[in-house]
Amino acid sequence: MLKIERHNLIMELLKKKNFLKLSDLLKIMKISEATIRRDLTELEINKKLIRVHGGAKLISKKNFESDMSEKKKLHINEKNKIAKKGAEFLEDNQKIFLDAGTTTGALIPHILEKNNIEVVTNGYSHIEMLIKNGIKTFLIAGEVKKTTQALVGPLALLSLKNFNFDIAFLGANAITEEGYMTPDPDEAIVKEAILKKAERTYILADTSKFLADKSIIFAERNEAKLITEKGEEK
Repeated sequence: MLKIERHNLIMELLKKKNFLKLSDLLKIMKISEATIRRDLTELEINKKLIRVHGGAKLISKKNFESDMSEKKKLHINEKNKIAKKGAEFLEDNQKIFLDAGTTTGALIPHILEKNNIEVVTNGYSHIEMLIKNGIKTFLIAGEVKKTTQALVGPLALLSLKNFNFDIAFLGANAITEEGYMTPDPDEAIVKEAILKKAERTYILADTSKFLADKSIIFAERNEAKLITEKGEEK
């Protein structure tokens, strides 16, 4: 069965049931678990479904608009492990960039462990927690994307010209041998600009991202260090 046929079948089944267990998909499609997981990840990246524990559910207009709240519920333990490892690279008096996203957002509590750190972010959803914890924060300009609450566009790029960073912590939707990826061209352009402004860049992503592909490469593997729940990639 071709990939496009598998994707179409998954979506047809979801439209009938609204939720599918991974075990049911294995029985119906008779392909490997790794292939099904990869298909579900690609469909999630393309905003066709939402992966949940044990399977996937159909994405409707309602849950599409609450995409960030859905993401916060996914891979919580992994995100906390990644954030704890990423925090090991923080030092007093640094200026850091914190990318939009729930994995990068998990780093915020750890910033309090250091003194006099300034944060620049394009993550609208990060602002409340940063300010509540008394962290000096700069929010760049730009258009707010509904699904990720990331600030993007020409104004975002113009804002970034005013900053340089000791460290940038970026998120990624997919990771392959070729590089780090995102499905959104606007976010890819902003991430590329941040890479050029940072002395060091770390990608914070859980290992499920290795199953995804078909996105836009914003950085080659040697341009940034990867931190997963297993630690820093050597």
